[in-house]
Amino acid sequence: MKAEVKYISSGVNQTPRCFSWGNEFVAYVADTRVLLYDPKSTSVVGTSPRVHTQKIQCVRWVKSTSTMKKMLITTGFDSKTVVWTISDEKIEGLYTLEPISVLDHEDSVSMADSAVVTSEDSEKILIVTVMMDIVCCWTVCPTSGENNCVCTFTAPGRTFILSLLLFEVEEAKYPLLLCGGHDSRIHIFSCSELGYYTPIAALNGHEDWVTSLDIMLEASGSKDATVRLWRFSTLKTIDESAEKIAEENKILKLRSVEFQIAAATEGEDLTMSVLLDAILAGHEGLVSEVYWARSVVVNDVKQQPYKLLSCSKTQDRSIIMWEPEEGTEMSSGIWLETARLGEVGGNMEGYFACQFNHDSSQVLGCSYQGGLHLWEFEEGMWNPCVVVGGHFKEVADIVWDPLGRYLLSTSKDQTTRLHAAWKMSGDESIWHEVGRPQVHGYDMTCICSLGSFKFASGAEEKVVREFSAPANTIRNFGQICGENIEDDIAKCEVGEGASVPSLGLSNKAVLMSDIEDDKKTGDENKEEVLAYFKPVSLTSPPTEDQLLQNTLWPEAAKLYGHGNDLMALASTSDGAIIASSCKATQEADANIILWEVKTWRQLQDLPKHRLTVTQMEFSPDDKYLLSVSRDRTWTIFKREALENEQGIVYKFSDFSKQKDTAHSRVIWSCAWLADSMHFVTASRDKSVAVWKQNDEKWTRISVLTESDEVTAVATIEVDSNLEQDTSIHLVATGLVNGSINIRRYNTNDAAFSEEVLQVFHKHHSTVKRLRFRPGSPDSKVPPVLAACSEDNGVHLYEILV
Repeated sequence: MKAEVKYISSGVNQTPRCFSWGNEFVAYVADTRVLLYDPKSTSVVGTSPRVHTQKIQCVRWVKSTSTMKKMLITTGFDSKTVVWTISDEKIEGLYTLEPISVLDHEDSVSMADSAVVTSEDSEKILIVTVMMDIVCCWTVCPTSGENNCVCTFTAPGRTFILSLLLFEVEEAKYPLLLCGGHDSRIHIFSCSELGYYTPIAALNGHEDWVTSLDIMLEASGSKDATVRLWRFSTLKTIDESAEKIAEENKILKLRSVEFQIAAATEGEDLTMSVLLDAILAGHEGLVSEVYWARSVVVNDVKQQPYKLLSCSKTQDRSIIMWEPEEGTEMSSGIWLETARLGEVGGNMEGYFACQFNHDSSQVLGCSYQGGLHLWEFEEGMWNPCVVVGGHFKEVADIVWDPLGRYLLSTSKDQTTRLHAAWKMSGDESIWHEVGRPQVHGYDMTCICSLGSFKFASGAEEKVVREFSAPANTIRNFGQICGENIEDDIAKCEVGEGASVPSLGLSNKAVLMSDIEDDKKTGDENKEEVLAYFKPVSLTSPPTEDQLLQNTLWPEAAKLYGHGNDLMALASTSDGAIIASSCKATQEADANIILWEVKTWRQLQDLPKHRLTVTQMEFSPDDKYLLSVSRDRTWTIFKREALENEQGIVYKFSDFSKQKDTAHSRVIWSCAWLADSMHFVTASRDKSVAVWKQNDEKWTRISVLTESDEVTAVATIEVDSNLEQDTSIHLVATGLVNGSINIRRYNTNDAAFSEEVLQVFHKHHSTVKRLRFRPGSPDSKVPPVLAACSEDNGVHLYEILV
């Protein structure tokens, strides 16, 4: 067996310096991993193994030379700085980031920057890291990974450092170090011996924290809502000052800061001068990043475009592009706002980061909700483009559409997202987030499918909510994914779209008649519910703005009955009945409630468990309901018809007695085999058990022991032989450490295969749920396994049996 990663979805960590755009790939941090995103293929093409044990705070590409591999550095809350290189070949369809050096610190490392220097006739990577007010200088060998902490020092006045930049000066021996602090100053450090930096000057002007630095003209962004441009120049003689140069050019005199640094030539020092060049005011609050356009080579000539990006993470929610006024010289200091990118409306904070690509034709930003926003300059306008994304907090549950056309995921980031394959030219298709049916006010915990384009979800609010897709969403799904949706459109009865009213939690339907009336009456008497929904026609996955506003599904019903936060949901194959459970510390709260979807009424309570029911599954033929619990037992409820009355009930049939149960710890997960005569349970005690029905009783026939606690299990039939009454199933197990293992199980032999497929690109944290894509064993399409985890990720693996 082999596995190939078809899709990785994860949002960006909500920190400054959360992504870095190299010449080819964008590296962005998602929980404890680094993902490589290729804007050309609009997909994730690489990922890192678990080296960081806590969330990553910063990622930066190393400006490597022609003799070095592509490298990047990351810093995290786990007191580590890691230097990575990229594998030459793909494994399971993805490039792998390989750690070549790990720099251990005494505290959380908030940021780092690097430069390649030549020392003792060999290339070394100079890395500067920051822990609050402490700066560490390291050297790393790019081939062996050997590292050395050269020097540790504190900023003047024990300033908390909020921004960092290594600045390479032509003809200087080593790069300058610039640090922006909470004291509103930019501190300049130089060194004559590699890594031993000392303070030589400070730039005053900002009125609040200096939060970002970048160099071309040196640009600084601040909490005082301004961007300041500083001109660094090398003076020919010590007597020559920037003030004299400015006077000769009849420019307003500003006081310059002058200092000397070690030159590359022995015995000589360079004299440098820094002069304030311009103050750019366009933001309403803290400037979270400034970024210069990089130089480009045109006809073998290096050219430097004078373009600057700045963004704010406050409520002005904008990315501003600055350029010198047309027809003026750079030295005039006249800079104008040439474009403003971002979102309009809403009450979320803005952008943590923004960067140009290598030729300044695209701009990438990262928003407060962990979403990436990409714009491309075409025909004189900046147009939004397709970009990767995903949840930015723990993904709690996933469920497939009954036909396997899409996957729904729900998360503690309070959203439910729809993932599907975007059909591009020819037979090529790439998985993307194509809808966001639910944006809620509570952390989501569970989800189940109720049929085509219908689902129910539960959150930490005691209420089960049911949703149905509107017509606009179904049409766009058909256009994006190349699916036949005529039957789904014909059955749609919930309107054209949905929107969330102000101060509301429920998605309200928007009818076509409301939209037509709104067009006639204009803005007067406009219904509040129409404020954010606009009908759109899409042939490619929606942008982040469209996902938030135009892909919601109307809410059809709320089901009240539980007294605590919801824990698990399950539904019959036809979506007619929902089973729900909630957190329970006593037997009275551990009841399972069954709901009839057609009438939205409560059918019955199913008492048996004493503690929280962690997961439930109806058998494929809907004859049985299986539940597993924190009380270390499983229970089977059997479906029966009511006497002299239409309807059905589920009655207690069997349960695992404490003395003969296979599990000694909480049972986290369960799954049925396709014949509805076998089921599998997975427990915290590291065991996986298979149970078979014999004379209305269920007995254990196989036990498997994993290397760690088992938190998720899923099965699918891949081969069957009716004549021999045997079938082969794949059994996938997810572990607390993020590992996913896949084995064959033969029902005739009641045994697992010795061959184990251990997924290489595994999750970095507890696997919360595994689900195989619905399909028949006779299908020529390989099985697809969906997985979700506490590491914010949703993964799809194609299994080649």
